[in-house]
Amino acid sequence: MASELPTPADDERHDVVDWMRAEWSQRRDSADLEFGTTMALLRTHQWIVRAMDQELRSLRLSRNAYLILTSLQLSKQRTRTLGKLSKYLMVHPTTVSMAVDQLVKAGLVERKAHATDRRTVLATLTPAGLEVVEDANDRLAAVRFGLAPVDTDTLEALIEQLQQVRRAVGDVETGD
Repeated sequence: MASELPTPADDERHDVVDWMRAEWSQRRDSADLEFGTTMALLRTHQWIVRAMDQELRSLRLSRNAYLILTSLQLSKQRTRTLGKLSKYLMVHPTTVSMAVDQLVKAGLVERKAHATDRRTVLATLTPAGLEVVEDANDRLAAVRFGLAPVDTDTLEALIEQLQQVRRAVGDVETGD
């Protein structure tokens, strides 16, 4: 069952990001566009995170745990190296290792050595892990990851625009 989230204000005349950008511009003579963009991204991120965390909490999953499970689910043979997980999720290897340890304890992931490279550790999704991540995906899809009020065309355009920004700042990681 989807949890209720506060609804965003419909009155755009008092948008907090516009206010912050205007105040920034009065105090500084540079980077107001970048500041406004950053604030807009961070505030949007907070709305999405709030919606995700609300749904994941009922499954006793952290966001990192969910992202690891999802990455494994989408991977060939439901297996990834811990190093790849760290790169894909943009978190420190120690964070991935600790999250994988918790998932192993919960029976959702298996940790094992690579067959040909002893330095490499693999994480593999278990059947129980697949069941949990499918449940989490269903719950998050039901609330549309906190983006339910946003129309499809806007979301498609946002993905495209953010892809351009990600490339420009150096986010060139591939999905293979």
